Amino acid sequence: MKALETQQKLVDAVIAVVFEYGYAGATLERIARRAGLTRGAIQHHFGDTRVDLIAAACAQVLERRQKKYKESIADLAQANLTGARYGLKAAYRDPATWFLLEIWIASKSDQALRDRVETYLQTERSIGDDALTRMLADFGESAVNFRVYKYAMRALTRGLALEYSRRPDPEFFDQVVDFVMDAIEGVLVSNKN
Repeated sequence: MKALETQQKLVDAVIAVVFEYGYAGATLERIARRAGLTRGAIQHHFGDTRVDLIAAACAQVLERRQKKYKESIADLAQANLTGARYGLKAAYRDPATWFLLEIWIASKSDQALRDRVETYLQTERSIGDDALTRMLADFGESAVNFRVYKYAMRALTRGLALEYSRRPDPEFFDQVVDFVMDAIEGVLVSNKN
């Protein structure tokens, strides 16, 4: 239990430090200080490099998000987007969203980070997207391709997070989410008819 608690503490610290300082400023020293741990504890749990730690945190955040997608898939198939609407409203305010954006952008120029993150993404994509697309297909021919839905939600969440970082007006951005989700719900309902 203690090891899991320490790992979670580190992941939370990584997210907070990347959110506060960006990827370039997320040093092992800052992360260790935020987590209240030593560099040795970090190396014990996640390896010798900052990339190891950040990639592990990224994988954990993405696993949590994939789990949420799986939990809400039945609602999507039934064109009940209340959960998705709520999730989007929470996501653009969430430091973990900004963390993923930072890692996504940083991995373009940091080959080691790109390699680590891409390895995880390839594994998760092939398992999750195919299974969830099949699950949606079980609900009938009007089902939405899960991968299309997921990428649309990712693009929306990332865009909202970027805009919100410059203009933190939750009421306005909640209206943007409602507008988009109303449109998606309309498409799903019309596909069922």
